[in-house]
Amino acid sequence: MPDSPSGVQPTRFRALVLAAIVGAGLTFLIMFGVSAYALTMPSVPWTTPMLLFAGAVAAAVLARVTYVRNHVVRQRQDPRRALATLAIAKALMLGGALLTGGYIVFALFSVAHLDAPLPKQRLILGFITAAAAICLVISGWALERACRTPDDDENPDT
Repeated sequence: MPDSPSGVQPTRFRALVLAAIVGAGLTFLIMFGVSAYALTMPSVPWTTPMLLFAGAVAAAVLARVTYVRNHVVRQRQDPRRALATLAIAKALMLGGALLTGGYIVFALFSVAHLDAPLPKQRLILGFITAAAAICLVISGWALERACRTPDDDENPDT
């Protein structure tokens, strides 16, 4: 039996792609249902991408602080804090991937009606929000990498 790696493994790229596909599929079903029943199409408020960008910046700051604490200063980690930080990183990546897929489909759903101003706004804000969600994925990835335990060969003291 091959040795299985112990501990928590980094999030795989295919998990992020799968999350984006699930988000896109769910959004497509919701948007198809809204259009099939001639309901009012939802719109994205401008605060949504701004909040996602703010979350990405906060996660990037946390990633930098965590990296300095773990790899530069080599401060001893509290296990509960390290686990909570890793959970935040994984949630940022998977949630950001879900939102990315969903907002891309949301934006593309308005392409057929670009002669009206509201679908143009949906298209633009949908893609801006998808870009903000991609920033969440990137900052979550950086935070996950910062949570890694330094290798022994990195330690200059031993």
